[in-house]
Amino acid sequence: MTSERDPRALVAEVLTATDVDRDHVPRLLDLLDAGDRQVRLGAATALCVVADEHPGDVASLVGQLAARADESLAATLALEYVADRYPQVVEDRLDQWASTVEPTHRVDRSTPTRGGSDGRDVGRTRIAGEGADDDGRQVYTDDGDDEKQPQADDEDGNTIGQRPQAADAEWRSLVEYESRFDRLSILAPRERRRYGDTYRTLGVVDETEYAVGLRLLDSPAEGDGAFAAQLATRLEEWAAVADVDNVVTLYDWKADPRLWLATEYTAETLADQGRFPPAEAAWHAERLAAAVSTLHERGVVHAGIDADAVAYYGNVIEEGDRQPPLLDNLGLLSVYRHQFDPAQFLDPRYAAPEYYQRRFGRIDHATDIYGLGAVCYRLFTGKAPYTGAFDAVRDEVLSSGPPDPSAVADVPPAVDDIVGKAMARRKLARYETAAHLRQELRSLRGDDA
Repeated sequence: MTSERDPRALVAEVLTATDVDRDHVPRLLDLLDAGDRQVRLGAATALCVVADEHPGDVASLVGQLAARADESLAATLALEYVADRYPQVVEDRLDQWASTVEPTHRVDRSTPTRGGSDGRDVGRTRIAGEGADDDGRQVYTDDGDDEKQPQADDEDGNTIGQRPQAADAEWRSLVEYESRFDRLSILAPRERRRYGDTYRTLGVVDETEYAVGLRLLDSPAEGDGAFAAQLATRLEEWAAVADVDNVVTLYDWKADPRLWLATEYTAETLADQGRFPPAEAAWHAERLAAAVSTLHERGVVHAGIDADAVAYYGNVIEEGDRQPPLLDNLGLLSVYRHQFDPAQFLDPRYAAPEYYQRRFGRIDHATDIYGLGAVCYRLFTGKAPYTGAFDAVRDEVLSSGPPDPSAVADVPPAVDDIVGKAMARRKLARYETAAHLRQELRSLRGDDA
């Protein structure tokens, strides 16, 4: 029987046959989870051959691969190949497949993309930046436009940007009681940032002082147990990598009395910075790539790297002092994008193709490499990879890609190749690991960097 055949012999038969038997598909799908890596990858390649030989079976095959993609890299590789060969068939089949799975699973596999024909999103979140506003405005800017917005009252009746009122003092005392800090002293008015409000705070533990960012995170309007559970998992992962260089430290967090975090305090982001000299840009980029490489080795995916996710302490004594870049908000986007407009938490100009269309694959380690490439673009040129209204940005991300860095700034020629590879539309064309990207960035630093 086919099920008893040696896996390698089956794979070899499919790869060399002139008339490929589609009846081998169930067994090949099972082999995607085989313990032998060569068998897994061979099965993925064989399924690609079956798809080429039997295009009429692609839609059925896509559903089987999508169901395994979250747990199987081999399935993801096969799905990416099929999506590249038959993009419309795959997109349509994934739409249909997403609408039939259970809602809890549907959330895990969704990516921002177009809605259903009835105006609702079918098993997905809303497109980043898409909504009722159709005036063709620019997507995110790096020039501090948010600071020009009027202050607004939050649900507790406190005004964002003003000194904390009584309600703040009440929850702060509860946070102080629940946290690892002996004392917490708020030093400045609260600031509206991504994911919620932040207070610049002095935290004390055993008479040692810490510069703390006390953050009150946004939550869905009505209680959502799945949201809370998924967020808890991401926060546990973030807290577990406190020893990783160039990552904002998460000191503590709790869900009561409100969802709050205590992190290192940072005052600025890359979006607040000007253009760096090439050697300096390479230094920052290499540090970030090293951090991402370590995170990936520990099984942590950031999932939302852009200019606002790269933080700086902002406490330089003299202008020109070097500040280390820090990755902030680890893993939060993977939870928040299913409950809120993703454009609140990821600048569309830095978003990988897989955030726009499912056929480019799931959000994973390769997405972080794309994000690093986009951040490198910003570091070397002082500009975001794309400009314009949301629709124009999305179309360029999915088709032509950004201009070469050398076309917008005076940069070493190698920057074009490094950024181009990191930001490749297809995951298989990107750097295999963040460590590989780091190695190439190191060559740009020069002797004095």
